[in-house]
Amino acid sequence: MLFLRLWNYIRGYVIIFVEGYFLEKFINMCIHRQIFLWDIKKQNNSAMLLKVSIKGFKLLRPIARKTRCRVRITKKRGLPFVINRYRRRKTFAVGAIVCIILLYVLTSFVWVVEIEGYETIDVQVLTDKLESLGVKPGVLKYGIDTDKVVNEMMLSIRELAWIGITVKGTKVKVSVEEAIKPPELIPKDVPCDIVAAKDGIIKTIIAKNGREMVKPGDTVVKGQLLISGEIPNKNDPTKTRLVHAIGMVNARTWYEERCKVNTVLIEKERTGTVETNYSLVLLTKQIDLFHKDVDFEDYEKVEVRKGISLGEDFVLPFGIIIQKFHEVRKVEREISLEEAKQLAASSAHKDVLARIPSTAQIVDTRTEFKQNEDGTIEAVVIVECIEDIGVTRKIGG
Repeated sequence: MLFLRLWNYIRGYVIIFVEGYFLEKFINMCIHRQIFLWDIKKQNNSAMLLKVSIKGFKLLRPIARKTRCRVRITKKRGLPFVINRYRRRKTFAVGAIVCIILLYVLTSFVWVVEIEGYETIDVQVLTDKLESLGVKPGVLKYGIDTDKVVNEMMLSIRELAWIGITVKGTKVKVSVEEAIKPPELIPKDVPCDIVAAKDGIIKTIIAKNGREMVKPGDTVVKGQLLISGEIPNKNDPTKTRLVHAIGMVNARTWYEERCKVNTVLIEKERTGTVETNYSLVLLTKQIDLFHKDVDFEDYEKVEVRKGISLGEDFVLPFGIIIQKFHEVRKVEREISLEEAKQLAASSAHKDVLARIPSTAQIVDTRTEFKQNEDGTIEAVVIVECIEDIGVTRKIGG
């Protein structure tokens, strides 16, 4: 049904008003001559509205004469009439064609390169490498060989574990996954000891291969031998056998962080005075308009970019950049003792959690406060964990 409507619109059709006393004979003769009529609506006993194609309408005159019916066009519909209507407006038609061509040309280029997924890799390193491989704003998107770019990026940047590049609209979307550097492993045929990676109190020790040198409850320091790879000969104590020590040493460990907070905070407050600069974005160029020097001693900068896009992926290289500089002044705000404690404890707790390995089990958290002579409140957060502190070390290494 939808296809038929579309086809009739492309061919063009008219809505006609037929008036006479022999309407049934009119319809029968049209059917006999294979003139397609549709949406027939009877108005009264001697009148009806119906739709007929342009070609069919030209064949109605002899039928109307024989059946003594009067035929009048009420509306014209379809693409032929639209084209005919705008044929007289040549300037408009030329402008529309130019706009369509310009839009097609602009959407054939890359205007935005989005990179996501990076954490430790410098985004500028990724951007520079992509640009050297031809992936940058202003290049023809059909000339980008994504497979080649992916291979070159993987070979050039060793920190990458995976990279995916898709060209969508006028955007190139680059997704990366960073490689996790595996710990340096000693081959199993190389003799080694297990030593403490950090200070702690031994909770459990299990030696699958090697000789236990400490027991639960012992206090150990970083670098201390925990499981030895030297096993004495039972028959001759002066001789030893070297093995690759294997085992697990769980210990109680502690992490500590401190944070000071002043009960008088210095905050920035906007005065209400604002300076605004405007820039125009044309293709890959930024043109400054109405730029003023900012004479504020201290200010906050807010930048808003307004671009033109056709949906999310078809971003056009035109837009405006609005930069607002808000003058600020420093004001003192006194906070309560409890508020200062909360701020200090929250900051110290956040810092200490960033140091704790994901494999460690937190068993206790303790927070202490003290007031210094300078009026600051200091929070001390101590976190107790259970974790495996054993690391391998080559014997004699």
